[in-house]
Amino acid sequence: MDVGPESRRPPLTDVSSRWDRLRSTLGDFGPTGLTLLGMIFALSIGEGGARFLAPVYLAEQGNELIGIGFSVSIFGAAAMASRLGIGLTFTNSGVRMTMAVGAVASTLALYLVPATSSILTFTLLMAVHGFGWGILATVMLTLVLQDRGKRTAAAVIGFYIGVEGLGRTVAPAVAGFVGGVFGTTWGIRFHATIFGLAAMTGLFLLRNLDMPSSIERRGATGRIHLQRFRGMPLTVWVAAITGFYLNAINALLYTFFQILGLSFGFRLGQIGLLATSRSAVSAVIRFFGAGVFSRLSMAVLVIPLFLINAVSMALIGSVTFYPAQFVLWLPNGATRGLLRVGTMAGAMEDSDPEEAAATAALIGSGYDAGRIAGPAVGGIVAAAVGLQAMFIIVPTVFMLVILPLVVVIGRRDSGDPIPA
Repeated sequence: MDVGPESRRPPLTDVSSRWDRLRSTLGDFGPTGLTLLGMIFALSIGEGGARFLAPVYLAEQGNELIGIGFSVSIFGAAAMASRLGIGLTFTNSGVRMTMAVGAVASTLALYLVPATSSILTFTLLMAVHGFGWGILATVMLTLVLQDRGKRTAAAVIGFYIGVEGLGRTVAPAVAGFVGGVFGTTWGIRFHATIFGLAAMTGLFLLRNLDMPSSIERRGATGRIHLQRFRGMPLTVWVAAITGFYLNAINALLYTFFQILGLSFGFRLGQIGLLATSRSAVSAVIRFFGAGVFSRLSMAVLVIPLFLINAVSMALIGSVTFYPAQFVLWLPNGATRGLLRVGTMAGAMEDSDPEEAAATAALIGSGYDAGRIAGPAVGGIVAAAVGLQAMFIIVPTVFMLVILPLVVVIGRRDSGDPIPA
């Protein structure tokens, strides 16, 4: 698991050649791939902005932290359930209808969220939204991977989640501005409109495009076969476990920092700018992450990346001087991007191409489980010790539990650098 010899490392390239490579990768996508990339970008703006404002809306309704945490966490539970169902039964038959069901469910739920003051109704609507989003996200990732041609999974994964990251970079800045000026109710509705328009436009453009024929797996019957997950390579499980940690921290941050930041005297627009800066650096890192891991084994980077991520997260909840927050949010976003690209790319390289849907579902379920645990655990701890102490305790505990698992499982793998 050590870094390969010097002769195995490709030479460093300058910035201009990397942008040429980026443009070349974009040009390699066909009409279907480009449409899917546009969809995930726009959907991420709508989905990310609405969920950025949701905890603030709940706090404005007078709900307690523990209730806010559990209500937000239900999104991850519903998304995980739908991902697993799609990953176990998905074929290319009726793929557009499957995507349409997810899009309609998510859009309607987001529109109805600001129409209720009941936390129970809010929770049910977030479950519907999570179910629809899980369907859409899993199907789109599967289609893009199956349409990759000769490109490596590392390049495609890095590009796809980089585009998604760009959408989530835009989302909090827009949400913070719209929510701060017009209120959280209209902010959520604005982002729900973006989500619905993006879904309808994407599905309209996909109506006459060819879907990759290799999606349909051998012997597909539509029945659930749990053994499809049992033979997954260890790198897939590493990606899923790392995804759990990353999204637990991410969901914790985006559920409670808006509330904590407002108590520090920050404006909602300023909080959105912090979130945008973090997402921006994470998105840029995702585009070029494959090049990093072509030189260095994930085993070399995993421990420092986890430590930087956890320490910066712990300090975010304690610093009340607004400009200093950027010093913490930026490295937190960079390490998130590197960990996500490195683990997901290794998993997709090692997995069977005909099991792409199951692989994407298993990894996505790890991320969804983190979305459940982060807000739920954070709400419980915050109710007991306060928001500032929670930001120190929860990330540290998650890191101390997850990092040893990732290291132990990773040592059973070869640890060779990922092909660029």
